[in-house]
Amino acid sequence: MVFVVVGLLALSIIMIAAAATFHRSASRAQAELDRTTRYDVLTGLPNRAELESDLAARLARDESRHGALTLVEFTRYAAINDTYGHEVGDGLLVAAAEQIGRALQPGERLFRPSGPQFAVLNPGLDAADDATRRADELQASLAVPFRIGTDHLRVATTAGIALIDGRAEHPQQLLREAGVALQHAEGNGPRSSVVYGVSMQATVMAAAAEKRLSEALDNDEFELLYLPVVTLDTYELVGVEALLRWADPDRGLISPSEFLPLLDESGLIVPVGDWAIATACRQGVRWQQAFPDRELMTTVNVSPRQLANADFMDRVLRTVEETGIEPGRLCLEITEGVVMRDIESAWGMLRLAKDAGIKLALDDFGTGFSSLAYLRRFDLDVLKIDRAFVREVASSREDAAIVQQLVALAHALDLAPVAEGVDSAEQAQTLHGIGCDFAQGYYFSPPQPVTSIDHLLAKGTVSPDDGSSTINWTG
Repeated sequence: MVFVVVGLLALSIIMIAAAATFHRSASRAQAELDRTTRYDVLTGLPNRAELESDLAARLARDESRHGALTLVEFTRYAAINDTYGHEVGDGLLVAAAEQIGRALQPGERLFRPSGPQFAVLNPGLDAADDATRRADELQASLAVPFRIGTDHLRVATTAGIALIDGRAEHPQQLLREAGVALQHAEGNGPRSSVVYGVSMQATVMAAAAEKRLSEALDNDEFELLYLPVVTLDTYELVGVEALLRWADPDRGLISPSEFLPLLDESGLIVPVGDWAIATACRQGVRWQQAFPDRELMTTVNVSPRQLANADFMDRVLRTVEETGIEPGRLCLEITEGVVMRDIESAWGMLRLAKDAGIKLALDDFGTGFSSLAYLRRFDLDVLKIDRAFVREVASSREDAAIVQQLVALAHALDLAPVAEGVDSAEQAQTLHGIGCDFAQGYYFSPPQPVTSIDHLLAKGTVSPDDGSSTINWTG
C-alpha cells in the first residue's frame, strides 16, 4: 500500500513538472510569437504593427499629439537585389539599420515598416523646417559607403515627413501622409526631404487624379519647356532638354513631382510620353529650319513604362519620319534604373534607335548600380553627371574628384559629359577647370518657353542672366 502511495506521489510530481515545463514552453512560444508580430525578423527593429501601436497611443494622449514621423527609403533597392542578390540586399538593410540607429537622438525611436524603408518617430519636433533638417541628418547618416565583398556601395535615399500636429485621427492617416510626402521627395531626386502639406491631398486620391490627368491630355493642358545645355568654355547653346509641365486651368501650374509619379503609376506616361516626343520633334524641325547653322540637339526623357512598351521604338521611328527631324538631333535620355530593370529588352529597344541615328543619353550615372560594361554595350552618346555630385563640386575635394573621374571616363568612352544642376559661377568654373565640356542648370537658365529659346539661338550663347526675367514654370 505504501508503494502505491509513493508511486502515485511520484507520478503527481512528474505530471506537475511536465505541466510546468509545458507552460514555460508555451509561454516562450507565445512570447516569441508576440515578438515576431511586433518586430522585424531581419533587423530586429519594431515593425509597422508596433509603429501603428505607438502612434495610436500618442494620438490618444492630448499632451503627446505633436512630433514628426519620418520615412526614409532607399530609392533603388530593387536594383541591388537584382545585381548582387537578395542576401546582399538583406545585409545592406541590417547595416543601414545599425547605421541610422547610431544617429538617433534621445527620445527618437526607429522602426522598419516594410521593404527598404525605415521610420523614425521624433516626439520633439513641431516645425516643418526642424523636421526637414532632421530628415536631412538621418539621410546623411546613410550617405556612407557600405562594404559588399570587395565593393563599396553608396545608397540613394529620400525622406517623407508627416507632422503630428493634431490633424490626424488615426495612425494610418499619418503613415499615408508620410508616404505621399515620400512620393514627392522621390520626384525631387536623391537626398530630398519633403514635409506633407494639405495641398498634396490630391495625390492620395489616385483614381480621381488618374481621371484628371487623362482629361488634361485630351484638353491639351500639358506643355513643354526647354532647359538649355551649354558649352562650359564659351556658353554656346548646343542643346535643350524638353521638360513636361502641366497647366491646370483650376489649380494653375502643377509641380512635376506631383503629377509625374501619377502618370507613371497609371500608365498614362505612355501616351503623354508619345505626345512629348512628337511635340519636341516638331519643334526641333522648326529650329532646324529657322536656324540652319545651329546644331541644336533636343533631348527627351524616357520612362521605364515607355521603354517596356513593345512597340515604343516603332512609334518613335514613325514620329521621326513623319516630323522630318534629323535623327541625330533627337536624343533619348534614360536612367540607370531603366536599363537595369530589363537589360536585354532595353538594349534591343535602344539598338533600334542607334541604328536609326538617334542619340542616347544616360542620366543619374554614379548614383545607381550599373556596371561600367553597360556603358560600352549600350553605345551611348551623352553621360549626364548627377546634380548630387555637382552640388558641392566647388567646395568638396571628394565630389570634385568624383566628377573629374566621371568626366575622364566619359572622354575615354567617347561620350559627351553634361553636368546637371549647375546653380553658381563657382560650380561652372570648377567643372570647366576639371575638363567637363557641357552643363545645364539655373545658373545659365531655368526651363524656357519656345520664344525664349528662339532668342538664345539667335544670340548663339547663354548668359547667366538670360533667364532671370522669364516666368519659371518649374512648379
